[in-house]
Amino acid sequence: MSEVVAEAATALRRHGFVVFRIGALRWDEDRSRDVAHQLTAALRTRLVRDGAPGEMYLEVDAAQPTPVPDARQVRTLLPHHDGQHSSYLTPSLLDDPEWDPTLRTFSDTGYTTTHPHKLYQGIFIAHPGEGLSVTTYYDWLRILDDVKELRGDTGGLSTPRWLARNIRDSFAATRRNGSAYPTVAGFLGLTEEALLATPLLHCERPLAEVVKERFPLLRSLSTRCPCGECQGEVRRVFCHVTTLGAGLNWREFRERYEILAPSERFDLLLGDNLTMHHGGLAGGPGRVIEPLCLVLDEPRGPAYESWLHGMWRRPTGDVTAAAGSARVAEVAR
Repeated sequence: MSEVVAEAATALRRHGFVVFRIGALRWDEDRSRDVAHQLTAALRTRLVRDGAPGEMYLEVDAAQPTPVPDARQVRTLLPHHDGQHSSYLTPSLLDDPEWDPTLRTFSDTGYTTTHPHKLYQGIFIAHPGEGLSVTTYYDWLRILDDVKELRGDTGGLSTPRWLARNIRDSFAATRRNGSAYPTVAGFLGLTEEALLATPLLHCERPLAEVVKERFPLLRSLSTRCPCGECQGEVRRVFCHVTTLGAGLNWREFRERYEILAPSERFDLLLGDNLTMHHGGLAGGPGRVIEPLCLVLDEPRGPAYESWLHGMWRRPTGDVTAAAGSARVAEVAR
């Protein structure tokens, strides 16, 4: 197992995620789950040896079904961090000495996951379901670098300091709009209040009427998107977010950044939850995942700042890869 874990740690550093093909071994559920737990625990030890905070521990959360809206057959999730109220990329104090570590928790209310900060997000595929069992990954470091360069209005700020400015602005916006969740729009530096205040995640769910009444702009944005291909109000609004934020409509954004990681029953996927976003593509209602996350209660202190400083220097995605290709880092025994 030590060789597998060493290779997995390298893959996490190089790609931002890793897939353990446990399902290919055709073991029963109990044995497969036990191996998944052993691998995650051993990987935690290896990552700590390589510089991750020693206080990081394995959190085994309750199994999660895939809620699919009525009259729909599948569910698709847009890019996000797990534990989004608290687990998102921030600058290290080594990159921005003026950064306030308390801003690593966006809100103490309104969240649906556990409170600890998730440094690495893992899922054991208890059942792949009837739809696609595909996790999507997006290199957040590469996206931030690209957007900052595209804007050209960053005043010479480094990417960590530019993101820090956007996060501070997002916090300021919460005093106006009361939002409990950080948004991709806010962290990309957009200023439209309707987009800052509206988390966008479940593609098949319509926007709530109360939200559209509060922000009439969302009615027009959800009617037609820049690429003209998005189905559903949430996806259409997010298409506007990527167009305004990154200069790419949602189709173009996916072609440039989306990595597909298919999984079968009993596979284990683990990703860097800070420098990568992830989503889910067309998952069926029978899909059940069991979260296995490597978490931290207090993201502060010299060890954390040093580790986070290094995470900002993780190699970004292979820009030579074909657009839209499924680049998957796999490890199997």
